[in-house]
Amino acid sequence: MPRTARRRIVFLDIDGTILDHDGTIPPSTPDAIRRARANGHLVLLATGRTPYEVDVQVTDIGFDGIVAGAGAFVEYDGEWVIERLMPEASCRRLREEFDALGLDYVLQGREYFYATAGMQRHLRRQLGVSDGEGVSDRGLGRYLGEIPPLRHDRTAKAVFSGDDLGAYDAVQRAVGAEFTVITGTIPGMGTASGEVSMPAVTKGSAIRELVDRIGMDLADAIAIGDNNNDLEMLELAGVGIAMGNGTLQAKEAADEVTAPIDEDGLAKAFARHGLL
Repeated sequence: MPRTARRRIVFLDIDGTILDHDGTIPPSTPDAIRRARANGHLVLLATGRTPYEVDVQVTDIGFDGIVAGAGAFVEYDGEWVIERLMPEASCRRLREEFDALGLDYVLQGREYFYATAGMQRHLRRQLGVSDGEGVSDRGLGRYLGEIPPLRHDRTAKAVFSGDDLGAYDAVQRAVGAEFTVITGTIPGMGTASGEVSMPAVTKGSAIRELVDRIGMDLADAIAIGDNNNDLEMLELAGVGIAMGNGTLQAKEAADEVTAPIDEDGLAKAFARHGLL
C-alpha cells in the first residue's frame, strides 16, 4: 500500500457525496475509489437508499459491500449479513399516522416498496418525467412502475413528504417517542420531508456491527457523508469527513470537512488520508 501500510475501511454516502444532485458523478470519484481498492483498502457504500434504489452508474464503480436503508441492511463480500425490519405492528402504526396527517410516503424494504400515488407524482417531478413516460427500473425510477400490494411485514424504513414545511414537526410529535425521525432527505423539500426508522437502526450502528464482524477496528474506519442520516457514522468512525456541500449538522458531527462534491471533495479526502 503506498504512503501507508495501514488498511482502512471506508464508508461512503451516495447522494451529495458520490452522486451530485443533478445525477452526475465527478470523474475523480470512481478513479479514487478504484485506486483505493487496488491499494488494498475496503470501500463500501453507506446510504439511506435501499438496495434496489441504487443507480447502476454507482454500483458499476465497484465496492466491497453496502450499508443500505440507513443501516437496515448490510451486504459484505457478496452476502447479506444484516437485516433489520420494523415489527409489523410498528409499520402499521406509522402508516396510519402518515395517513392521518395527510402525508405521502414510501415504505421501503430490501426487496419491497410501497409508494403512495402522491409520492409517485412527486418523484416524477423530481426525475423530470411526465405521466406515462418510461423510466429506468433502477434507482428512484423503480417507484414509478407497478406498485406491489401494501404489506406491513417487509418494511425497514419510510420516507414521507408533505405540502408544507411543518411535515417534519408533525411526524416528530406523532411518533418521535417510538421511532427515529430525521429531516432533509429529499432535495429541495427541507422540513416538508423526512425519513423514519426504528430506534438504533442507523448507518453508525450497522457499521459498528460489520466492522466487529470482519475483525477490524473502528479506528481504521473512515466515513464520508453530507446529510443528517450520516451523523452517527461520522461520529463513530475513526475519521468522519463531511462534504463541503453538507448540512451544518453533518459538518459539526465530522472530524473534518473536505471540498464540495463538484470540487472533487471525495478524491481530495482520499488523497489526504493516504488511500491513493
